[in-house]
Amino acid sequence: MEDGQNERDVSTPLAGARRMRAAFGDRARMVTVDGVGHGAYRVHGNECGPVTVTRFLLTGDRPERDRYCAS
Repeated sequence: MEDGQNERDVSTPLAGARRMRAAFGDRARMVTVDGVGHGAYRVHGNECGPVTVTRFLLTGDRPERDRYCAS
């Protein structure tokens, strides 16, 4: 399980994503993107988030810990 979330998303605030992440415990990793708005997968040219999530979707390989993708 891997979740991508924009840092400043008014539709689905980061606090809710953090609670969901905590509920999954060590079974999940969260990728937080330094972005605005809803939809973190391909946002504002930040490739860190999409590359990390795509790697997981294609191979099942997830980061060792949660990841923050700065702009």
